[in-house]
Amino acid sequence: MTSSPKPSRKLLAIAGALSVVAGSFAAVPATFAANISASVPGGNSQSSTEECRHIAVRATQYQGLPGQYQLAYSAATSSLYTSFSSGRPPILTGGVGTWNVASTPSLATVYQFPTTDFIARGATAPTGKQIESPYGIAYDEATGYVWVTQTRVNKVSVFDPATNKIIWSSAEGDVNHPREVRVDPSSGKVFVSGSGGISVFDTTRHALVKKIEFTDAKGESDIAMNMHVDSADGKLYVPSLSAGTVKVIDTKSYEVEKTIQLHKENAEAALNPSDVTIDKSLKEIYVSSQGDRKGANSAITVYDLETGAYKKTIPFGNQALALASDEARDLLYVTDYGTGNVGVVDARTGTVVSQVSTGATSGANDVLVTADGSVYAVARSIEGASAIETDYTIDKTTGEYRTSSTEPKGKDNADSPITPGVMVKINTTVETTAKPAAQTSSEELVKTYADGAKLYAVKDWTTGETLKLRGEGFKTQDGSKGSVLAVKLNKGRISAKEEPKLNGAEGNSAGVWAYIQADENGNFTAELPYPTTENSNLTENLKSGDKVSVFLLSGSMVEGDTARGGEALSATVAEKKADTAATCAPAETTQVSAAPSGVTTTYPAGTKLSLPDSDAPTPAPSESAKPEPTTPAPSESAKPEPSTPAPSESANSNEVVHEYKDGAKVYFPKTWDGQKLTFRGEGFKTLDGKGSVIAVKLNKGAISAKEEPKLEGVEGNSAGIWAYIKADENGNFTATIDRPTVANSNLTEELKTGDSVAIYLLSGSLTENDNVRGGVAVEYTFSVENKAPAPKASEPKTSEPATAPVTNPSAAPSAPADSKEQAKDQPAKDQSKAPVDSMNSETQKKDNTAPKTSGSSSQNVTSSSNGSTSSNSSKSSLANTGASGVVIAAGIGVLALVVGATVLVARRRKA
Repeated sequence: MTSSPKPSRKLLAIAGALSVVAGSFAAVPATFAANISASVPGGNSQSSTEECRHIAVRATQYQGLPGQYQLAYSAATSSLYTSFSSGRPPILTGGVGTWNVASTPSLATVYQFPTTDFIARGATAPTGKQIESPYGIAYDEATGYVWVTQTRVNKVSVFDPATNKIIWSSAEGDVNHPREVRVDPSSGKVFVSGSGGISVFDTTRHALVKKIEFTDAKGESDIAMNMHVDSADGKLYVPSLSAGTVKVIDTKSYEVEKTIQLHKENAEAALNPSDVTIDKSLKEIYVSSQGDRKGANSAITVYDLETGAYKKTIPFGNQALALASDEARDLLYVTDYGTGNVGVVDARTGTVVSQVSTGATSGANDVLVTADGSVYAVARSIEGASAIETDYTIDKTTGEYRTSSTEPKGKDNADSPITPGVMVKINTTVETTAKPAAQTSSEELVKTYADGAKLYAVKDWTTGETLKLRGEGFKTQDGSKGSVLAVKLNKGRISAKEEPKLNGAEGNSAGVWAYIQADENGNFTAELPYPTTENSNLTENLKSGDKVSVFLLSGSMVEGDTARGGEALSATVAEKKADTAATCAPAETTQVSAAPSGVTTTYPAGTKLSLPDSDAPTPAPSESAKPEPTTPAPSESAKPEPSTPAPSESANSNEVVHEYKDGAKVYFPKTWDGQKLTFRGEGFKTLDGKGSVIAVKLNKGAISAKEEPKLEGVEGNSAGIWAYIKADENGNFTATIDRPTVANSNLTEELKTGDSVAIYLLSGSLTENDNVRGGVAVEYTFSVENKAPAPKASEPKTSEPATAPVTNPSAAPSAPADSKEQAKDQPAKDQSKAPVDSMNSETQKKDNTAPKTSGSSSQNVTSSSNGSTSSNSSKSSLANTGASGVVIAAGIGVLALVVGATVLVARRRKA
């Protein structure tokens, strides 16, 4: 199985899923949709809800090699590699064929592999010779080498097609009944599936790096089947045969990140999952299963790429085997081992649109999609084909290659004809026509912003359906590009369970439902999924008549953007009305027979692969099987930097400083003593030189004030603001904020030792032409004294009430076989696949800690954020003495100060 990825494009992401439609990318949260990471050809982002697809398929048949198993492709040379192993052991006919597919496919080279003794099952002595024949195959574009699994002899080898040499073979015990091999260029590793799990090799040293064990529900060793490598995201997807699961493995750490339990339509029948692929644009995982080999559970099952949740089943054939994805066009190709057919599936609708007859009645083993969308499939034999004469067969007794059209098979070693397999090239075209827009009786609303940008939406939000938005003129201030918009529902009070990300990074504000990128003309169309208890923080589902305020906010996420805010529309939840929209005609499965190419395949003389030296042995286990150490040895470059930053000229030793990309700096005390925190800022100016307006958030707004602060007497655009700050004309300010408590915030329990409060200073969207700033400015970790502290000399003695152990609710969350034994005896596709934020900082050394406060335990200093620097120096903590710049609103009232009883310690954040 090989898949074709989509061309990448810059996207804004989400809170668990997103919807993209014409003219823009919209990232929205939902458990029922999916992230988008790539585009359809030409950048057209029409969704499947806006168009009807018309898929046409034609296929051409070529005579192939006997007993074909798997395919590999070299984009650099336009070469297709086919592994072949004819019949049951001992394998007497086999090798690797290289096809030139730049134009009409033609067989260029056939590589002959070394031979070895054949020992029959239960025997102790050789009864003849066999080829160390390949089954699984992969091409390494970086080296030009070909990797093969030699299933029958428990070996993996690498050969160089340029020199006709086998450059390396695995040691005994490295692999067990190896099936498929996949090269990951990103990690520089090769993954080999087989009995017992995955063996990982290095692409350059060819050393065994790691074994990843697979077990079934009984804890017994299981078989890892065909794999999909997502090199960009560093993930390996692998079905586990008996367990009926798919494992998602990190290709760097080799840890199993997720195990997905696969769905069975027929609970009584076997599943036998065999292959897996993904489509990032649809955010889906696809798994083919052979089922019971009679049709039950023979299907593709579909799962959410993020959550692993089951979505649907696409029944196909008698033994759905190999699977490949054309992500560029959202198509799937699946082979049916039982009938020899290949299915073409529209992944957007989950329908089999075409069934291609290859010319074989069974044994369709593999399918591959190249980058240009060409599709190749192979089957082991052609119905009614005549025998072919080649020199790819060995003499069973001597092991020498010979020219023959027959080979001895069966218990009586009767001569049997050597017949060719079939290779089919499939060409698929996709045409689209626009689907008429849905007719709706809901009133259309238009929101016009001060800069002329317009938002179009409907008044009613239908229960369970997406809310469609359309925007025009959403441009940056200089008109050079489209704006980036944050979408909030009810000011962020309805928030997604999975926080959305902006260009792969967390945003500055909690409660964002989605990010939208307008196109270069400032236009977009987006669909917002309906909020439910499953995809949001709602504890009860919305009811008919409920109001949902939709806010579109811009100005703080891209430099020079136009500041926009306020309520864009108030949508009313309404029950579903009758859909009067025109629909696409139901897709019917077309039956396509592969047409003979009319080209006669010429079989070249075999090219013998040699070892580096004529008598070079297979590397001993001590040379190749020794895994790399888990932890690298210490080196100069790994030595940690000092934990205390160098002091700056403008900070004192009791402060930490955070610097933004535009040079603005904010200075915080190392410790937050008592109930109030005073800090100061310098250089917080707009692009045209005025003082910035800054929003203060605690833990991204997860800690919010009971009384919502106002900006110049008006409620802001975002929930979770702790205070607003207005810098003076020089960009300077000194501000004081209150420490969050149960009395003044949404905390249900007081902060306890170890809890953290991260302070975010956000600017860009609150005043025109402001600089965009965000991220964590400083993070404090709370500690409390168990005993009442002694009073200071000038203050009366104050008792500190005991603090019960509490939890801070605002802290960031932190082929088919009848049995395994039978499956083990089958090659790669013959059986068993062919017919079978933590915010806690590290504790530093005592000489790096902040000065202790009487009666409290003090922790280490941290401060910083993306693209920023930190430093400390030596004066006492600041107090608000009326310096330039003031807190505009805090909305939390006046709090009493218990001296020395509580300390929040700033910790230096590492970029």
